[in-house]
Amino acid sequence: MVTFISLALLLYLIQLILPNALKAGTGYAKRAGKALKNLSESLPVFLALAILSIVLSVDENTILALYWLIARLVFVVIYISGLGLDKKSEESQGPDKQPFRSLVWAGSVTVLIAMTSNLL
Repeated sequence: MVTFISLALLLYLIQLILPNALKAGTGYAKRAGKALKNLSESLPVFLALAILSIVLSVDENTILALYWLIARLVFVVIYISGLGLDKKSEESQGPDKQPFRSLVWAGSVTVLIAMTSNLL
């Protein structure tokens, strides 16, 4: 579990750097910033659940932590690359419409719910 916590923090660090590393004003940089904001909302929940899993010796959550990390990696790749994003969404000020990204996000939330359930 400690490995997955470390990898999640590494993912966060990489995502902190990405918006500035990508060319400013591009869709990639904007989406990288939005992906970072999204991760910063779910990372504290993951970290709390992972640490509680260690303290309470809930080994079932180790594989779930791996699934969460994979989902978050897939999520950021889809988000930043703009996979499935139509040109109309790219130019609009509203939310990006990427159904596959939303599905992956829902999967990551489902994993967090399963981790919580295992702790109860």
